[in-house]
Amino acid sequence: MSPSPRTPVPAVAAAVLAGLGVLPLALVAFLVYALGGLQADDGREWFTLVLLIVPPFLQIFALTWFLYRRGRVPLVVSALVACGVAGLVVATARSVGDPVGPGPFVLALCPVLAAGLALSPPVGRWLADARAQRRGRET
Repeated sequence: MSPSPRTPVPAVAAAVLAGLGVLPLALVAFLVYALGGLQADDGREWFTLVLLIVPPFLQIFALTWFLYRRGRVPLVVSALVACGVAGLVVATARSVGDPVGPGPFVLALCPVLAAGLALSPPVGRWLADARAQRRGRET
């Protein structure tokens, strides 16, 4: 869906950041799977793979929901999930004794910034206009 001429700059920035936020989440999921990081004694731990695949798909869903001007709550939820993934990466690295810097939190940087921009008042008015138009009223 192309942005209308009245699309506020924070909405465009939030959409771009949300789109960029998919890349590190998908890259982590791919690398963990490709490098065999999910090997257990009796096979792959399928639930761990699901936990790694859900965040990028949730971010894509949130971006799509936002671009169709349906709401901003999924962007906030996906930012929280991205923070959770970063926390899990830190906890896993510390449990095996690896030093951890701020690197894992790069996973959550774009989703958190996108959610923050989506919560701005101009974006709220932009979404409210879309709701009013769907209801048949022009504002």
